[in-house]
Amino acid sequence: MPGKASSLKCYPYQQQHRAEQGKGKDVFCVAENFVVDFSLIIGDVAPDGTKLFNDMAYLDVTMNTVLEATCKRTPGYSLNTFAPHTNKFFMNFRDGVEVPTFDVYEETTTYFLPRDEDSENTFHSQADFLNMYLVKDILAYDVSEQQVLIMDKMPNNPYHELLERAFAPVHGAHRHGKYQMQRVMFKKMIFHLESPASLIFPETSTSGPQRCRDSTLFDAYRRHVLQSFNLLEVEPPPVPTASLLLRHRTAWKNVGRVMANEDDVVTAFQTEGNMMRTNVLDLASMSYGDQLRFIRSSNILVGVHGAGLMWIMFAADEAVLMEIHPSYREDRHFRHIARLMGKDYMPMRSLTRETCQLTSDNVLVAIPEFLDTLSGAVRLARSYDQGTSECGLSCPPAILGMNDRLSDYFNDPTIANYQSTPRVEGLDKTFPCAGV
Repeated sequence: MPGKASSLKCYPYQQQHRAEQGKGKDVFCVAENFVVDFSLIIGDVAPDGTKLFNDMAYLDVTMNTVLEATCKRTPGYSLNTFAPHTNKFFMNFRDGVEVPTFDVYEETTTYFLPRDEDSENTFHSQADFLNMYLVKDILAYDVSEQQVLIMDKMPNNPYHELLERAFAPVHGAHRHGKYQMQRVMFKKMIFHLESPASLIFPETSTSGPQRCRDSTLFDAYRRHVLQSFNLLEVEPPPVPTASLLLRHRTAWKNVGRVMANEDDVVTAFQTEGNMMRTNVLDLASMSYGDQLRFIRSSNILVGVHGAGLMWIMFAADEAVLMEIHPSYREDRHFRHIARLMGKDYMPMRSLTRETCQLTSDNVLVAIPEFLDTLSGAVRLARSYDQGTSECGLSCPPAILGMNDRLSDYFNDPTIANYQSTPRVEGLDKTFPCAGV
């Protein structure tokens, strides 16, 4: 009830890598019966397609007394406790208010989310979503009980669908404009566990090599997202199913690591294999749900080093990530995420120095090496689940004929080169040296 006392509790944790860098603790906070004055929160949501940087991406609350509550600061209270964007709310916090005034009492638990500045990026946005899942897990509450309030000026992007379905399936995700000029007392509000970098950043493990495998946190998050889209219980693909992820520049983002010879790569990818399926995907043109459905049915993910390779988290239960490194990058982000998800990893590297388009680079993919690496990935995928075809990209029909489960796919037009892959008698399975 509105007359109930207010409280603020924060949950700090010092990560080893941040301590080594002289940085502070990561923290999220839970406030009860706090009043937020939305008339003092300044900023409008940017038009679709707008890229905002640094403080321009966030609402202005610093100079105003936005928060007040009946509780009083304790000796342990310090602005240094709060995460950067939460800190702005508390800079002019009024405590010890005897009778707070408000226009609305919000019963629904509200998660205050200032998103990562690169919230449109698959890699960086996962830090927000993983942290939201971690908060949910620590506090042990049901996400159907909460709404999300997006506390920034960045426009919505495809991940808004993920935000609503996985973290606010009943009460939705909203902007601060929902409360317009009102003073609102929140029964319970959660200040986001902010993260400046994804958890798979090399420095977030230890000062040494990343050797962790099969992360229970990452697996639990993966299951949570897939369940939210009714995609957890999906049968593995019956034949190797490879998805090639493309990167394209847009009017508002000069994205890097674009394939210089994309047409040649796509042609080789679609024409050289047999008894497999291929998808060529420009994920930026798809809804989040459609992206997830395609990736979930893929057990080979292929792409140049870039944010889209984070999708290996949601691929088929057994899957391989094939990463094309440009000549100059030594990042191991996606090797780490493949390991943490219990997936296989198959890398290759360009030997040709990249050309430039302003600050964006073009990566020339050597087709022979590309096909050799893809063949290794397909060889792995042919043995997933109940697969028994011991061959790579181009598989001899006599080996395919040994697996009765493939009989329905020889004349399937969705299968690569199905017309030139006849169904023949498989190799003789009897032992050749049985004697007289």
